[in-house]
Amino acid sequence: MLATKRTVLLSGVLAVALLLLANSRTWVEGSVSDAVVQSAHTTASGGKAAPAVLAATLVGAAAVLAAITTGRIARWIAAVIAVLAGVVAIVATLVVIRGPKGALRDSATSLTGHTGDQAVTAHLTFWPWVGLLGGVLLLLTGGLAVIGARAWSGLSSRYDAPAARKAATRSDWDLLSDGEDPTDRPSGSDTIEQPRSSD
Repeated sequence: MLATKRTVLLSGVLAVALLLLANSRTWVEGSVSDAVVQSAHTTASGGKAAPAVLAATLVGAAAVLAAITTGRIARWIAAVIAVLAGVVAIVATLVVIRGPKGALRDSATSLTGHTGDQAVTAHLTFWPWVGLLGGVLLLLTGGLAVIGARAWSGLSSRYDAPAARKAATRSDWDLLSDGEDPTDRPSGSDTIEQPRSSD
């Protein structure tokens, strides 16, 4: 079965790693010319060209983690949020892929503050495609979490509060070590009923 917690965790980690890496790299290169800046070489990183990708990445990472560690209802909600985060990352990346000139123009405008007529030449690097791959993988991770959520159990007993876990697993030897008498139990807990003699 693909929809296991381990698979979801691994694919989620890979998706987030790809998105974070792509976000920090240059997505668009080219030049912007106008009456003010003349002609200037300009670049736009993923963070500048598609700021929504970083937000979706952080939300998706938190959602995947919640999906594999929380209870049933919260798990479903987190899985759906992971799916939506993947969709946002994909859409934001596709906007840049389909319109690199707009991304470069926005980047130049933010640097110069000039919003007049601009002649823009732009071409994509391969990093937007890495970001797109990360978004698709995040979407698939959320989908696997939705599928597997009904069969997953909660956290194991090792995540219980120490006092509760200790109380549930203390043996007679543990009681003796703590100076307690294991035979001193409340009435009716571990008593053996003696057979009644018939008169």
